[in-house]
Amino acid sequence: MKNFPTEDIRHRPDVLRMKWRIGTVYGMVVGLSFAAATWGIDGYRLSQAYAFHPWLKFIIGAVICMIAGGLAGWLVARLEKGILALPFYLAASVVFSWLTLALPFQIFPKVLLWLDPGTGQMLDYVVYENFSSRFFLGAAWVALFISLAGILQIPLTEPAAFSTSYFGKIVPLLVCSVIMLINGTIVDTLNNEPLRSAMLQLNNTIQFAVEHQGEEVDRALSRSMRMYAVRPVEAVIDQPRRMIVGKYDPWLGQINVLVRFGETWVDCVVVYNQPSLCKYITPTPP
Repeated sequence: MKNFPTEDIRHRPDVLRMKWRIGTVYGMVVGLSFAAATWGIDGYRLSQAYAFHPWLKFIIGAVICMIAGGLAGWLVARLEKGILALPFYLAASVVFSWLTLALPFQIFPKVLLWLDPGTGQMLDYVVYENFSSRFFLGAAWVALFISLAGILQIPLTEPAAFSTSYFGKIVPLLVCSVIMLINGTIVDTLNNEPLRSAMLQLNNTIQFAVEHQGEEVDRALSRSMRMYAVRPVEAVIDQPRRMIVGKYDPWLGQINVLVRFGETWVDCVVVYNQPSLCKYITPTPP
């Protein structure tokens, strides 16, 4: 049997193509993992709170991040120069960082307006000047973690290309997944969490009010659950509901959550995760 020098094997066309594929998949997993932690978990929790289109941000974010990450991974694998991993992945981090702010506040309302014009036109989303601090903080975290994932690509994927075991081939994907899942979890707290928490808390209040409708509830418990916030609209709270953030202040402290009970729209003010007041928009039930 003929023995090929190691250097010859590494540069065989079939081996090169395999390494390019692994590099591309590595970059795509970087993007998918980031999207899963940043918008996927957010989507799941919003789906539990009867939100409108809870998975929309995740779908959009995952597609864009996988394309950006996959391109970076392919370029690193194609050129086989570890020193280029940092600039390529930092370029991808710019896309990721831009999405952390643009997706919830700009892209989501525009896509929703196209998918559901009736609901989309009720939204009043503004990118305030002070949001730049959120962007730069998120960009710093993304750059840090994605740089680590990028620098590790060649050291991790090179052995995987020659591994004969399934586990050996997926180790690079597991490592980059953990790195970017941690990154996405951190970034999620900057923009998604304040909006999500307002909806979750309001949903808890509504659900509690529905479950105890017509009952005498202890005053202390009633106050702690903020039942007074939904009393003005208690005539409709037992109807099927869907909710979405309607608008917010520059600090994401006061969130207006729009709730559709059946065919009736209600505007609820949530101040730092405390439901404050709900009022009818239109139509008002008799």
